[in-house]
Amino acid sequence: MNRRGWSLVVVAASVLALVSLASNVTTLSQLEGKADTLLAGRLTLSQLVNAGTVWAGLAVASGWLVRRPAPAAAAGVVALLTACVVHYGVGMAFGMFDLNVWTANLHWLLAAMVVGGPLGLVGAIARRSDPWGVAARLVVPVGAVLEPFIVGRFTTPAILPWPNRVADLITGLALLTAGVAGCFGVLAAGRRRPVIHERRATGVS
Repeated sequence: MNRRGWSLVVVAASVLALVSLASNVTTLSQLEGKADTLLAGRLTLSQLVNAGTVWAGLAVASGWLVRRPAPAAAAGVVALLTACVVHYGVGMAFGMFDLNVWTANLHWLLAAMVVGGPLGLVGAIARRSDPWGVAARLVVPVGAVLEPFIVGRFTTPAILPWPNRVADLITGLALLTAGVAGCFGVLAAGRRRPVIHERRATGVS
C-alpha cells in the first residue's frame, strides 16, 4: 500500500475543501454593496476553486499519487468524497450550513462516487509514456479550456452586477490560459520523450 500517496490524497482533498469553504464566506459590507472590489475578488477565488476542472483534477492527481490502477480508481472516489465531507462538515461546525446540507447536496456525493473512479484511473494511466499516457495527461488541461465556454464565463448577462461579470471573465481567462499552457506542456513533453528513449537505445548522449 502506498501510504505516502494516500496521505497526500487526503491532505489535498482537505485543503481544497477548506479553501472552497473559506471562499464562500461573505461579509455584511459585500452583501450591502459597499465592498464590490472585495466581492469581485472573493467571487473569482470561489469560482476558481469550485471549478469542475479543479475538482476533477483532484481526482486525477489522487490516482497519479497512488499509482496502481485499482487503488487509483479508489483514490479518485475517496478524494472527492473526502473533499465533500470536509467541506460540508466543517461548514456545519461553524454554523454556515444546517443538517439539510447533506440532502441538498446528495447529488454531489453521488457524482463523486460515479466519476471519481474513472478520473482516478486516468491519473494512473497518466504515468505511462505511451500515447495513452499523453491522452490521460491532456484530460485536465482540455477540461480547463472547455469549461469557461460550457458554463458561460464569457457570456455573463449584462444585467448582473459588475463584480459577477468581472469574476466570470477573470475565472474564464484563468482556466483558458492554464488549460492552453497545460496542453502545450503535455504535448511538448510527449514529443521529447521518444527522442530521449531513442538516444538511450542507440547510446547517443
